Amino acid sequence: MPNPNADDNVRPQQKTLSAFIELQSLMIRTPLMCTLFITTGALAEHAPQQHTASATTYKTTTRTAAQTDWQARDQLTPEQISRLKPACYGIYVDPFADKPTPDPANTLIEVDAGAANMNTTHIELSQGVHVRQGARIIEANAMSFDKETEQASLRGHVMIRQTGSLILGHTASVNMIANEAEFTDGSFVIHAQHLRGTAGRLAHASSGKLVLENGTFTSCEPNDKSWLLSGKKLTLDPDAQQGYGRDVVIRIAGIPVLYTPYIRFPLGSERQTGLLTPSIGTVDGGLDFAQPWYWNIAPNQDATITPRYVNRRGAMLEAEYRYLAYTHSNQVQFSALPNDRGGDNANENALIATGKATEQELRPHKGDSRWLMQFDHEGGRHQPWYSAINYGRVSDTDFLRDLPAASFNVANETYMTQNARVGYDFANWHVSANFYNAQNLLTDIDDSYRRLPQLQAEGNYRLGDFGASLYHEFVAFDHRQEQKLNGQAIITGERTRLDYQLHYQRDTSWGFIKPSIGAQGMSYNLDKDELKATANSTPTLSTHYASFDSGLIFEHASGRQSLEPRLFYFFRQYTDHSSLLNVTYDNQSVNFDTSPLTFSYNQLFRPHRFTGGDRLDDANQMTLGLTHRYLRENGQPLWDISVGQLFYFDDRKVGLNATADTAEESDLAGQFSVNLTENLRTLGSAQFNPKTNKLMRANIGTHFTHGDWLLNIDYRYAREQTLNGGSLSQKIDQLDVSFYLPTSNQWRLIGRSFYDLDEKRELETFVGFEYDACCYRLRTVARRWLDAKLASGTEDTRRPYDQGLFFEIELMGLGSSGKRIESLLKDSIFGYQDKQ
Repeated sequence: MPNPNADDNVRPQQKTLSAFIELQSLMIRTPLMCTLFITTGALAEHAPQQHTASATTYKTTTRTAAQTDWQARDQLTPEQISRLKPACYGIYVDPFADKPTPDPANTLIEVDAGAANMNTTHIELSQGVHVRQGARIIEANAMSFDKETEQASLRGHVMIRQTGSLILGHTASVNMIANEAEFTDGSFVIHAQHLRGTAGRLAHASSGKLVLENGTFTSCEPNDKSWLLSGKKLTLDPDAQQGYGRDVVIRIAGIPVLYTPYIRFPLGSERQTGLLTPSIGTVDGGLDFAQPWYWNIAPNQDATITPRYVNRRGAMLEAEYRYLAYTHSNQVQFSALPNDRGGDNANENALIATGKATEQELRPHKGDSRWLMQFDHEGGRHQPWYSAINYGRVSDTDFLRDLPAASFNVANETYMTQNARVGYDFANWHVSANFYNAQNLLTDIDDSYRRLPQLQAEGNYRLGDFGASLYHEFVAFDHRQEQKLNGQAIITGERTRLDYQLHYQRDTSWGFIKPSIGAQGMSYNLDKDELKATANSTPTLSTHYASFDSGLIFEHASGRQSLEPRLFYFFRQYTDHSSLLNVTYDNQSVNFDTSPLTFSYNQLFRPHRFTGGDRLDDANQMTLGLTHRYLRENGQPLWDISVGQLFYFDDRKVGLNATADTAEESDLAGQFSVNLTENLRTLGSAQFNPKTNKLMRANIGTHFTHGDWLLNIDYRYAREQTLNGGSLSQKIDQLDVSFYLPTSNQWRLIGRSFYDLDEKRELETFVGFEYDACCYRLRTVARRWLDAKLASGTEDTRRPYDQGLFFEIELMGLGSSGKRIESLLKDSIFGYQDKQ
């Protein structure tokens, strides 16, 4: 019997089907859609099974996008945990991550709704709408579609998800042709950058950009407001990894710390133009504030411009420019303080107040314009030629002590190198030209010689185990001053050197042998202005030499131990150096670049007693050395210990002056390396005088590393002794302890104590902490260090110290605040750089 309500059942189905067919005819014209299949509860039984979804009124929630995609650590897979930072409790999980993204033009569109209605201009979907096309999902309580404008209006708990992002809102309007959407009361997550945010109005462009009006964003975990960036208008571009903002405020722990009418900032670790977070510190109680701005000029060029204010000194500017090309790179660093107000150092104030020094003596640069510049160039990558420039200069000798750079690294050296070098490699020859000068930053030491120029040509030839080397050098030595600080004359002139050698080298499993013979010569063309009338301005010297180096390897049957004796004999014929000695009226000798080498185990096997090229040191000597190596069962070294001694068969007549060295044997020298465990290593060296039974020099360092743990204990000792040149060496007795100790996943203690045991005084001490909170990293260091300038200028037993408190913060996703603390830790804590 016919059902009297059959027409009522059929007509809604036909009307709904017509509505979705009409919707399909509109949507397939958009660039995102090709095939559409739609179901409702009434029609689901007539649809192909593989493409349908059961009719559902989709549940809604008041959670934000961040809360929706957040998964705690205990919910993550092992692979996800491996990518999780130790200080983080979870991550935002993208369900489409690591899945292929299909081409929208060839992807089925599935639409599921609880109810549907249509007229000639609109289509209405309600009771929970779910639209899916590959890796794109749209959900809402209801959806209206205007067939004429092809605009969709979504209402009630709107969600749009696609690979890499999730956006939620109260309402949204979607342009189906332009693939753009606007949300009200929106929240979002960008998974790759670990960013989340909210906005009163949020626009999502087809390019992937997000535009936030009255919005905020952060890289912190849900409900964590450690830092927030808020603005009247913010633009985030995840693909370009950069953002822009107007009327922006950065809040840390809810406290506004920075306002700017406009900001451009990076998203993530990629180089992007924009403000970096500031660097804050105090020195002697005064504020030191620097605000770096990064400029990503091009893929191979960038710059960092940093306005800086130093209390009681004034406003200054720092800048760094970098350029990278296929064959070369350049770096320029500059720092300037237009008018130094002199500073406010408590130690200086005390000396001035007590009349022990004047303000002019302690603050000679007050009122001056002070500056630093550094230019570095490396060229010749992938080429047979090369070029290098290292040019640094400061306005005065105290600049690096008073105003160390806040935004880039320039070592606090005792001199600023000014060097340019070019060279070319042929098949068997290397030729180069070098131009060298240095700005001396120590007022009690004479400037070094300038080399203008230094020309070198070195040839190397091999035929089997035989080889020949041919070395040539020409240097013109000049000097900025006419006299030394003590008033003595400064000799200038030119020097030419030759060194030709023939050698044979044979390496086998049982050892090696390397005999060699050679000849050396040098000649001078000295400027006559400072020479005695009787002095020879063009002296020439020559000599010949021979050596025999050999070593044996006795290996234990287990393969884990070896005993390796080594014998090195060296002979160089004496040549008279009197033409280089006492050549001025105040008895100065020719010495442009020569000084004694520091004695060590390695020095036992070197054919020279001096660095530089002004002496052809005579020798008739033999070195005996012995090395013992022991390996663990896994093949890793357990220890490596070496000891040796030099035996002299003749007195050494050649020195920096006319004094001969008559010792028949050298001190015992040794070095060792012991790997107590995989995490604990001890290195050391020692020099012992067997005649006096005294330890002359020792260095020992113990380094512990385990995970992120670092502990270094170093001891240095050197007994005061007379050097080959007649000068007296400085006694050294110092202890250096540094550490980097994680106390939890987030807290790390950092510190160093560098102490002079002989003079019973601190050289440098700092202690601080590093706190990693997943979305930011905080470093704070309190530092106290000896003021070398004041210490050398006073006899007061209460040594003058500088002290400061330094603070750096890195907001994950926005970049670091500076390099001052990072540079200090890298220079002071062995192994710290490897942990970063």
